[in-house]
Amino acid sequence: MHSRFVPVATLCASLAALTAPVFALDAFDFSSPREKGMGGSHVALADDFSVLLSNPAGLADVPRQFSAADLGIQAIGPVFDIANLIVSGATTTSITDFLAANNYKLYSGLDIQGPIAFGFTGGGLGFGLFNKTGMTVNVASASSIVATVDESILLTGGYAVRFDLGKGHELSAGVTTKGFVRGDIVKNMGILEAVGLASNLSSILSSPFTLTTGIGLDAGLRWAWEGKVAAGLVCHDIYSPALVTTYSSATDFFNSSPGVSSYDTLHRSLDFGLSWSPVLGRLDQVLDSLIFALDYRDILDLTSLVPRNPILNVGLGVEARVLEIVTLRAGINEALLSAGIGLNLGVLTINLVAYGAELGLDPGDRPYYNLLADFDFKY
Repeated sequence: MHSRFVPVATLCASLAALTAPVFALDAFDFSSPREKGMGGSHVALADDFSVLLSNPAGLADVPRQFSAADLGIQAIGPVFDIANLIVSGATTTSITDFLAANNYKLYSGLDIQGPIAFGFTGGGLGFGLFNKTGMTVNVASASSIVATVDESILLTGGYAVRFDLGKGHELSAGVTTKGFVRGDIVKNMGILEAVGLASNLSSILSSPFTLTTGIGLDAGLRWAWEGKVAAGLVCHDIYSPALVTTYSSATDFFNSSPGVSSYDTLHRSLDFGLSWSPVLGRLDQVLDSLIFALDYRDILDLTSLVPRNPILNVGLGVEARVLEIVTLRAGINEALLSAGIGLNLGVLTINLVAYGAELGLDPGDRPYYNLLADFDFKY
């Protein structure tokens, strides 16, 4: 029996020995509103559809579930202030005053995740198709403003097996493969050009366009004891090669003009996490479940030339479900607070989330906050 675990142990050792590449593309982020409200992804959890993207080993334990659609609308940073600025007629003076009030440091935008979120989990199997549309504005100084518009599509599928170790102990191992496409329009400008962009958003089509296509592999392990304590280890993008083609403008891409191609890989990440579901006792008259989770993400970043402050990679989360309808969540992600509430209406679940994220290498360098409203159709 134990000889069957040799490949698993070898896989675990191989994941830990991997070194993150110095240059790599940003990984695709399709994290769920539950994860955002609980302080980020928790790889030891295996009780909902999100295991398909968080830890493939969880496919051996997750209940059977079908996802029909999911629409999440997320405001990044002071997006409402910026919208009001544009509607009221942005001028050089008003934009300069707005940026000066923010010390010429600003990160804002709008994300729409879905409505494509079609997939299935159950019986150790899982597959999904997802899309995401985003627009961000990153102001580093009055002369360095970057506007980005992107569209991402991800197709993934995986399988996991579970081994009974006896005395309530179980070990699961799983892998997922994926194919991805991402298109980015990136425009670099100064404050004067930003004024013209605010009144003529269509001009962004003249900016360089990058098309990224590729495939990837994730692998994970999960140990659990009597459904109360669990530990997870997962390596995202063990090897995810990508073809990156750059066009002089989005118009050239749509007109099928030739571009310049090169090869790269997605950023590799090794994550470890723990979870605990305590016995509720008399609290079970009110609470259906209570979960605590603690993770350390992107362990390989510790070996990079310029690593982030390790505290930014720590995620802490708690979730309590009340009377099978309302779910309350809270957490800490990148040294910033997060909180969320979910309302289960059967096929439809509505989630409202507020959470922080950090752009810098140290806590407090460039924090920003996000507001998310999500409408999830699963059964």
